[in-house]
Amino acid sequence: MEHTNHLIMGLITGALFGFVLFKVGAVRYSRVEGMLLLRDLKIMKFAFTGIATASIIYGLADILGFSESTNLIPRIMPYLGVAHLIGGVMFGIAMASAGFCPGTCVARVGAGKFISAAGVVGLVLGVIIYNAIQPSLVEAGILGNKQDLTLYGVLGVPYGPLAVAWGVLFLVFALIADWLDPAKKLYQEKTSFNLIKDEWHWAIGGVAAGSIIAWATAQGEYLGFSGALLALVGWISHLIGYPISNVVPQVNETILWHSGLILGVLPGAFLAAIISGRFKFDPVPPAFARVTPIPYVRMVLVFFAGIFLALGALIGGGCTTGAFLAAYPTLSIGSMAMSGTYFIVGVLTANLIYFGRWSRFLEAKKESEEVYD
Repeated sequence: MEHTNHLIMGLITGALFGFVLFKVGAVRYSRVEGMLLLRDLKIMKFAFTGIATASIIYGLADILGFSESTNLIPRIMPYLGVAHLIGGVMFGIAMASAGFCPGTCVARVGAGKFISAAGVVGLVLGVIIYNAIQPSLVEAGILGNKQDLTLYGVLGVPYGPLAVAWGVLFLVFALIADWLDPAKKLYQEKTSFNLIKDEWHWAIGGVAAGSIIAWATAQGEYLGFSGALLALVGWISHLIGYPISNVVPQVNETILWHSGLILGVLPGAFLAAIISGRFKFDPVPPAFARVTPIPYVRMVLVFFAGIFLALGALIGGGCTTGAFLAAYPTLSIGSMAMSGTYFIVGVLTANLIYFGRWSRFLEAKKESEEVYD
């Protein structure tokens, strides 16, 4: 019964986060690729606000002395050294090539974007490959050298006050990004806003995401989708009698919670798409299909991107949620090394892909605003 409760709580948490991902536009190719091209900063502003929200919640809980009673004690993400570089490069190239990360890939399937299913298959295969090569990576010294390095530990200051200051700093970053955002020139001013039908403002989505991240911590778990993918594949492997024992030696409550987390993204994104009137079975992304006009060509790209996303995240220690959105509030230096690597590589890769095509991107982006690509 206890195991079932953990699975259910993971499903609820994942559904809530999947709902937010869709409503804020984080599942959209134009948003993700636009961020990496530094042409549309909404997802960046959303992430900064989510980090700020969770950081302030954790920090205040620590300062006011109720972090232990509420279980709002953030988990330290280990520093993995060269693994961050190797995993970050793989992840950054894959993310820029396909325009998604593990969580948003699954959310796109929930929203009816069927080509993303190839990415999910790739993600699963990536986990299986990682299980096979993990002992070799440990033997080579790439994995296994973990250190608990945190910003507050290095600076020698208490966590709580620094976490609050960190949160305020990221709110400032969000406002600066909003001031600089080139994409604001592309949008027409709306005289009204429908919370149910329309895409949410980045601040609404960010506060919601940060609150869900903190709630996951209060449950004694950690919100990260590469780890959740690993848990789900590990759970299923045990059920069918072929366990991936190198990385998931046993199924416990945490494995079930994380399995529920990634499964819950599907109905969460589906519900958000339905109530927004945006659910539709179509390729991803319709407006950008002209870049790769043959659907199966893009499907192959998405499949291999899924493989490299999974491998990069598992080697480097997290994805965009696990190593950035949920990790930065923990002030873990390892997550900063991983996310910094894949972001720089992602920006360089995206700009290389669209070199000489920026005008086409901007033209297609206007069309994509109407269809929630």
